[in-house]
Amino acid sequence: MSHYFCLRETAELTAFIADFAALPAESVSVAAALGRVLAHDICSPLPCPAKSHSVRDGYAVLSADVAGASPQTPILLRLAGECHMGKECNAHLQAGEAWRVFTGGPLPHGADAVVMQEDAVPQQNPASAAHVAVCHSCPVGQHVLARGADMPQGAPLAKVGTKLGAHHIALLAQFFQQVPVHRRPVLGVLATGDEFCTSNTASAIAEGQTSTNALLLEALATTLGACCLHLGTVPDNIDAPKERLRSALPDGPTPCDVIVVIGGSSGGKRDFSAQVIAELPGCRLCGHDQRVSSGRPLTIARVGQTSIWGLPGHSLSLALAAQVFLAPLLQRLGGQQTAPEFMGSSPTVLARLGLALPAGGPAPTHYPVMLRREHGRLTAWPVTAGTGKTAVLRDMHGWITMPGSPNPHREGLPHGGLRRGAALRVRLFA
Repeated sequence: MSHYFCLRETAELTAFIADFAALPAESVSVAAALGRVLAHDICSPLPCPAKSHSVRDGYAVLSADVAGASPQTPILLRLAGECHMGKECNAHLQAGEAWRVFTGGPLPHGADAVVMQEDAVPQQNPASAAHVAVCHSCPVGQHVLARGADMPQGAPLAKVGTKLGAHHIALLAQFFQQVPVHRRPVLGVLATGDEFCTSNTASAIAEGQTSTNALLLEALATTLGACCLHLGTVPDNIDAPKERLRSALPDGPTPCDVIVVIGGSSGGKRDFSAQVIAELPGCRLCGHDQRVSSGRPLTIARVGQTSIWGLPGHSLSLALAAQVFLAPLLQRLGGQQTAPEFMGSSPTVLARLGLALPAGGPAPTHYPVMLRREHGRLTAWPVTAGTGKTAVLRDMHGWITMPGSPNPHREGLPHGGLRRGAALRVRLFA
């Protein structure tokens, strides 16, 4: 048996998560879409720019009018007018004319080039019309951003499944006021434990009796773009959780997409989570006693399209199970994953293994690790098993996955596994 804390994945868990689809789409304003996930591909409804405009301060001209212009032999054009920023210019440029234009501003119809203001000299004569002397020739299209030159009509802007960042918002706002995004998953969290049902908050914090696990799940949900609904904290008895859980079912007053019951998942005489979950109306129990770590099982079930998890109250078990299993489920529901690939979007770093690890068996095994920089490189140190302390959360940066193997006797190790110094990818916690 491994001396290090681990979580073993099972085909039952993999199939359970893969069975859920993304939540339905809803329309939100572009300004409110940051961090949301697109429910459909979005393409440009118009060419961009919709009309040609100047990319320099200067003068709109016909390129043929200024052919051969030079500082020694400038060409004089009549200054016919000025195109104002923010207003459409409906004028037509005639041969022998120039129009004053500005960066990003419109061009008069017929103009095919822009002479920079540095290459033209205004000629002021009170007795005659204003003119401008052009000192350099310019080819067709110079300093002009033509209609559709940035993006043609129908150009893809963002694909379904894109988590919208600030740059997406700026792009989409050019064309749309509303965008289709997947509804945010709602995570309901119910904490259990007599030790957390105290009315004296200050005393509870001093004695380490605050349900920090509920805050951990709320922070994870927020990071992943989900909403968290606290269902409260109940004592360790079989009746207390029932009403809270029923209120979060699909036909309840506060329906949730995912429900997590923290604690009460082991086999003690006051551990009732699995039994309470199994007795919910319409519940289908999909798995129990999945070994998160020695003595810390979890429960998976569903009522309709709502998934229900019984996770251990042990902080390290909860943190790792939430990152490895709950996070991908929330991402799937929110539209971020279109295929059942766990941890596919987690950022990774390359590190060396600080010590040898035994084989985890035929199923994939996940080990939480601490990262340290040693001798100029990152080293990943697995967390020892059996600890009941929470200080490990301070240093736990991510986890590594050892693929399952039907033949653990590989690489010359008597019991299979990974050698000390092996290069591997560490998936960082969200």
